[in-house]
Amino acid sequence: MRKKTIIQFLLRLAAFCLLLVLSDRLLGFVFSKLYFSQEVGQFHQTTYAVDSARQDILIFGSSRAVRHYDTDSIATATGMSTYNAGRDGQMIPYAAAVEEIALKRNRPKLVILDINAWELADNPSKYEKLTILLPYYDKHPELKTYLSEISPFETYKLYSKVYPFNSSIFILASNALFPASAKKDANGYLPLDAVMTPAFLKEYKGNMEVRYQKIKNKEEKPDQKAIGYYKKFLDATAAAHVPTLVVISPTVIKDPFILDNQEKEKQLVKDIATAYPQVTFLDYSADPRFYDHPEKFSDAFHLNRQGASEFSADLARYLASHFRAIH
Repeated sequence: MRKKTIIQFLLRLAAFCLLLVLSDRLLGFVFSKLYFSQEVGQFHQTTYAVDSARQDILIFGSSRAVRHYDTDSIATATGMSTYNAGRDGQMIPYAAAVEEIALKRNRPKLVILDINAWELADNPSKYEKLTILLPYYDKHPELKTYLSEISPFETYKLYSKVYPFNSSIFILASNALFPASAKKDANGYLPLDAVMTPAFLKEYKGNMEVRYQKIKNKEEKPDQKAIGYYKKFLDATAAAHVPTLVVISPTVIKDPFILDNQEKEKQLVKDIATAYPQVTFLDYSADPRFYDHPEKFSDAFHLNRQGASEFSADLARYLASHFRAIH
């Protein structure tokens, strides 16, 4: 009797496990179809950057890349097709991952990396946010190195076909129910229309000054892994013989990295960039055309449409005059 009970239990357990696996595969298939059928929004932009982008100029970076680089303006001035592969909330590890895949598919004529000092500062969120790349692992196993930064067990979790979409389900549902809610990008560029007020800028500068007094004596230690990914990004363009621009785009405060106690990280951004012969370094963080001009910013970190248009036009003129030979 006892033996029969054990056998029944094991059969039920096996049936339950089989049902669990089948349910995982079925739901994973549905979520995958829904995810990769997105035609607008951040998932579509990431999918295009990872799987399809073949433009002459590829732009990488965080939300500051997404909001600051008007692809149409740059393409018109240079005569080179342009795609903005920046992504909201992401930093240098994400850029290195997408660039690695993109360069295997196609050799662009120019790569632009928008980067800031805080990307080399100690901040674990830069790795936690790499979950956005989970849906691409099956097709791009080279992402294993990057995904292992989330946790050492990440690739084991990917035996589940639902797991890669856990953090995307809400957005997928929202996009499915309200398809007009996601803004259409212009080759990856998504401008912001809000305008910062002078009062907000004054308050922000005051808060930054107060914060600086608290942290100014703290020794900041750069994130060595982030530095490694920064070098990896530039090593890749060097190996592919692709001219590269490393840009610190405009900031609303003049050289805010001083108040952020990140002067060491900013110097590293510059020193590493200028050590590569294929790299040109441009720093707009002390450009008087932008800092202390709240009308050109949407918030404390991002240019608005007016500011992005002015910055992109200036950058496009620079590209047109310095990179004609790569047409």
